Amino acid sequence: MSAKTVERISAIAALIILLAAWIAGGVRSKGATLERIGNISEEIVDVRQVGPSVYEGHRRGDAGDKLCIAVAEHPGYGGPVQVAVVMNSAGIIERIALVDTTDTTTYVSRVLDAAVLDAFLGTSASRPPKVDAVTGATLSSTAMIKAANKAAAHIKGTVGESGPVAVSPDEMVKAGLTVALFLAAFLISSRFFRWNKTYARLGLLTAATVILGFLYGTQPSLASLALLLAGFWTKGLASYTALICLVLAFVVFFATKKNLYCAMICPFGGLQEGLGRITKRSPPERTAWMKWISRGFALTALSAALYFRNPSDAEYTPFGMAFSFIGSTAIFALTVLILVASLVVKRPWCALLCPATPVFDYLAFMRNWLTRGRKKEKQS
Repeated sequence: MSAKTVERISAIAALIILLAAWIAGGVRSKGATLERIGNISEEIVDVRQVGPSVYEGHRRGDAGDKLCIAVAEHPGYGGPVQVAVVMNSAGIIERIALVDTTDTTTYVSRVLDAAVLDAFLGTSASRPPKVDAVTGATLSSTAMIKAANKAAAHIKGTVGESGPVAVSPDEMVKAGLTVALFLAAFLISSRFFRWNKTYARLGLLTAATVILGFLYGTQPSLASLALLLAGFWTKGLASYTALICLVLAFVVFFATKKNLYCAMICPFGGLQEGLGRITKRSPPERTAWMKWISRGFALTALSAALYFRNPSDAEYTPFGMAFSFIGSTAIFALTVLILVASLVVKRPWCALLCPATPVFDYLAFMRNWLTRGRKKEKQS
């Protein structure tokens, strides 16, 4: 079997796996809200829906002790954040829980460890507490607080916030700078750019590393792709910058037939390349086993994210730790290993495990395959 045949079979198999994960995840998510409410506490039984986003149950062993449960969501960094509030017959919030989120686990854990939601316990729906967002996880904590206030408003019978979430000026600036970076990359790669392309590329890569990496700590990832495919962006996001960056990367790729994002804009790639230039190391030859390892990791993570409808399941890159010092111990160890390896080999993460590489490889392969098929049809 030739290498091209293996590539074609693998490309079709990957598409089938992702489609199956997407469909199975949709079936799995039906009725999930009621199941999650039942998991809040073993004391709450016979839960049934009595209105939009409002449920009713009673305490185990006492059918007369009615409990009112409301569920509400608010856009977080990676999609909707869903919070449930349980109120007793006296109008006091007894329990509050995060029932669903697509935000990165590390940020969510930071908010929960800060006991942000616990501030609502013992309060009434008519007098919600004033809770400050958590530094370092502002978007996730704000989403939880607003979702909790919405849930309490549902119980009280008021509407609460229901319109689209306003995009902050800071987010608009981030989006504008992202577009400017891609326009610069497109210009530098074009035949109209008559200056030194090597220095221009390095200058743009440095600027992108500072802006998207150190300043804003945002870049597209496999989680962004899962977010796009799962459709969570249609429910609103607290930050669209990563998604905009992903879409622009694809648009520029199809327009130029080059992966300009990885070459000129990727912050983590820029950090690795900067370290590699200190020791003047060259990139490793990308062998077949390197390709299949990165493809396997990316396909597994993306399939899991689509099935569980949680984009954060697809996030295994060390970007957050490298620029914001946010992540698990394992991610910290991986980040240190990659940065040290960057002094020995140019862009080791990009060559071995980066999910962007197999995604762009797949798009290029499918585009070339389809293009060749059309050319043959025209010739015949």
